[in-house]
Amino acid sequence: MTQFSPQIDSNSLPPQNIDAEESILGGILLDPEALSRIIDLIEPKAFYVKAHQDIYSAAIALHSQGKPTDLMTVTTWLADRNLLDKIGGTSKLANLVSRTVSAVNIDRYAELVMDKYQRRELIAAGREIAEFGYDTASDLETILDRSEQKIFSLTQNRPQQGLVPISDTLVDTFNNIEKLHQNLALPGIESDFYDLDAMTSGFQRSDLIIVAGRPSMGKCLAAESEIVLADGSLTTIEEIYRGRRDRLLTLNNNSKFEFTYPSAFVDDGIKPVFRVTTRLGRFVETTITHPFLTIWGWRQLSQLKPGIKIAVPDRIDVFGSENFPESEIIKLLENRDVTGGASTGVLVKNKIKYDCLPDIVFKLKRSQISLLLNRLFATSGSLEFSNKYIVKISLTAITNKLARQVQHLLLRFGIIAAIEQIYIQFKSAWQLYITHTKSLKKFGDYIGFFGKEKDKFITTKSRLFQDIKSRDSEIYWDEIVSIEAIGEKQVYDLTIPETHNFVANDICVHNTSFALNIAANIAKKHLLPVSIFSLEMSQEQLAQRLLSSEARIESNKLRSGRISQTDFEPLSLALGDLSELPIFIDDTANLTVMQMRAQLRRLQAEKKQQLGLVLLDYLQLMEGAGSDNRVQELSKITRSLKGLARELNVPVIALSQLSRGVEQRTNKRPMLSDLRESGSIEQDADLVIMLYREEYYQPDTPDRGIAEVIIAKHRNGPTGTIKLLFQPELTKFLNMERRQNY
Repeated sequence: MTQFSPQIDSNSLPPQNIDAEESILGGILLDPEALSRIIDLIEPKAFYVKAHQDIYSAAIALHSQGKPTDLMTVTTWLADRNLLDKIGGTSKLANLVSRTVSAVNIDRYAELVMDKYQRRELIAAGREIAEFGYDTASDLETILDRSEQKIFSLTQNRPQQGLVPISDTLVDTFNNIEKLHQNLALPGIESDFYDLDAMTSGFQRSDLIIVAGRPSMGKCLAAESEIVLADGSLTTIEEIYRGRRDRLLTLNNNSKFEFTYPSAFVDDGIKPVFRVTTRLGRFVETTITHPFLTIWGWRQLSQLKPGIKIAVPDRIDVFGSENFPESEIIKLLENRDVTGGASTGVLVKNKIKYDCLPDIVFKLKRSQISLLLNRLFATSGSLEFSNKYIVKISLTAITNKLARQVQHLLLRFGIIAAIEQIYIQFKSAWQLYITHTKSLKKFGDYIGFFGKEKDKFITTKSRLFQDIKSRDSEIYWDEIVSIEAIGEKQVYDLTIPETHNFVANDICVHNTSFALNIAANIAKKHLLPVSIFSLEMSQEQLAQRLLSSEARIESNKLRSGRISQTDFEPLSLALGDLSELPIFIDDTANLTVMQMRAQLRRLQAEKKQQLGLVLLDYLQLMEGAGSDNRVQELSKITRSLKGLARELNVPVIALSQLSRGVEQRTNKRPMLSDLRESGSIEQDADLVIMLYREEYYQPDTPDRGIAEVIIAKHRNGPTGTIKLLFQPELTKFLNMERRQNY
């Protein structure tokens, strides 16, 4: 098939329609109302003939002053400015009038003239783009962005007037004020949070809006909390924060554990922490707002109490690759201290004297960890029988840490062990014991007993522990026995993509929406396109959050699929409603402002309407130019975002983190100086909103469930604080009460 390839003659005239231009000008000179019909459709430079541009400019100037655009008035205006002879004199104007019958088709003529003008602009842009291609000194991404901007500008119908007299601007401003007074409408885009809209007058187009808060909102772990890594080693969350490279365990939507990389590492300062201890003797130290997975879903520690069951792994199938000779493993266990003899029905060996196992143990191969545990129980363990069947396997250690280490190594084989404090000869010790039926069987299969009783197992379910996990789940539901305040400690948190949880001290814990609620509200209320650029969460996660908020069903239920029959109706309704909303999501990692701009230009051109909102989550994850100075990079990013807001005439909301300075003060409410990493964030922003929850720091506060929205900077209005209700299980903000007077 032969393709058509037009030949471009460099000597041919550019696209133009002189007859249509003359008909437009003649119509304006004949009909005083004609200009008002096309003034928003066509601008002076759209005319190909320079004289026609001058005549049309004269008509616009007279129209803006409320004067007629008839032949005599236009002639006088041009003569007063020494332009009459340049356009061809009075004969030129007279000919325009004589050749025009009426202005009835002036709208159509304007379309013809604009068509030719845009074709000329396209030709000019093509030539410029071709020149860009020869500019090898500039990087390709910059050239592509400039080229795309050239093409995008052709689709925009907003005339760029440049410098205009303030008198014209004042007239337009007064007209807008009059319309607002008559319609009682807000000048900006309403967020549907009444108090916020009243203070901001809605989000203004071309504004850069920063929404800032401390990361994780208090969901933090004590620095010494231990986490198992992919190579089998155990390390603290503080060491992970400092190294920033490790893979760790997370619980996926199918209740299975897998390894993943954190996407963010958070130093959250010194905070009050609480020790949560379970029936198995596992414990973890967290802040009061840290969520734990219960049979009802993720719940903050402040909502839990002893007796409630939380999720812990029923096995951690992780082994290393280190290989020790058997003799070296035996040497690890040589330091022993005999504690006593046997008693009826119990075979007692030795108590371990050393206080912990060396780090290398956790990186050993599966077979060698099995051998180590076998020798350990052979020298320091005991067996308890009932009707010639083993019903309990025990081991005594002089430190809690050693007992927990052995408990963890057993867990790698799927063996559930418990720990309790005991006293031997008035000295404190810790006994680790196995009574769980399946665990006794696994111990025999994977570790091996230290006597001839190897194949004798109890045939009834353990009386001490009830395994209520599902057949395919890797979760064991362990009961909380105590929650104790233990003072203030350094705490850290990790952001885990998609699943937002990880395993610490062999317990499942959670990590990380105001801006998302605003985006949904604007899409609903105004039906304007809303673009969300998520550098942290996937588009599936964002959709799930929106569904949870809209259907009022806890997000963990949606994530796990544990929804009841009654949940399907609100879920289906929410799905239908959200599907109709013009919300668009880009979850590209390492996004740049140039890439954002390209996406938004295409969306605006496709939808042929202005955008309602652009949301970026979050600023500190945005990719810069690769400079070593991150502060300078963020300065360029915020300036570019402000430029993007002005270019597309749309509010841009960028989420930002706050620095640790908040934690060092008695009053924890954030201030502008707390904006993390760059003072330019404050400088470039038109509106800075900061989020604060008293419950985050004071669990017993009467303001539980209340979020403060602090407007710390407002370039064109007042600052102050409003309050919203916050539902953490739905990640949803709500108005405190409906106001009637806005």
